[in-house]
Amino acid sequence: MAHARMMSDIEPALQLLMSALFGTLVGIERQWRHKNAGLKTNALVSVGATSFGLIALHGFGPGSQPTQIAAGVVTGVGFIGAGVIMHRGASLQGINSAATLWAAAGMGLALGQGYYELASYILGVVLITQFSLQWATNYINRRSGLKIPLPTYHLSLGCEPSKIEGVRKVWSDFVQEFGVSVTRYREERAGPTETLVEASFELSAAPVDGANSLVQSFAHIDGVTRLDCQQSVPPKAE
Repeated sequence: MAHARMMSDIEPALQLLMSALFGTLVGIERQWRHKNAGLKTNALVSVGATSFGLIALHGFGPGSQPTQIAAGVVTGVGFIGAGVIMHRGASLQGINSAATLWAAAGMGLALGQGYYELASYILGVVLITQFSLQWATNYINRRSGLKIPLPTYHLSLGCEPSKIEGVRKVWSDFVQEFGVSVTRYREERAGPTETLVEASFELSAAPVDGANSLVQSFAHIDGVTRLDCQQSVPPKAE
């Protein structure tokens, strides 16, 4: 009897640990692709859903309505998913991450209600979807000739004429380090105390990190009087 009671007390902790593990596994693919909702987010969403399932089962008793708890979890995860989705220029990003969070929440809720087999099935299907379908997506895109529009950045910088060599050095290092396609670069004297640099370029790899790195490098140059970098993404062809 005591052994059964001990197992009953330990089971919620095991469910939470299993939920954290499952959520971490789901988040690996998102983290690998440098998405906002990565390891920690998916693990915490899964654990949170498991927690609500356990509270419904043990806190309110077996007579509680699990559908009400599930509806609350769905609503909460919906808010989190909406925060992950964002516009970047004309493109919409974060939908896959939001969908992954939905799956992690369903998996966690299943664990919280004691449906271990169902939670394992959900985990397996999610992992297969993330990795196998990503390969299939890339294959279809290549075969169909899909051309994904690259983010275009427009840089405008003003500096003291004596500092233009430092600006050129930063620009040269940036072009060599990142996947940059320069579409326009121009220097001109905007007066006796300022040289103006204007450039337009496309980034094919790590666009956000690359642009931020460039701006930060320019900002650290003494003598830069103004600096602006705007992003635009051309709309996809229908």
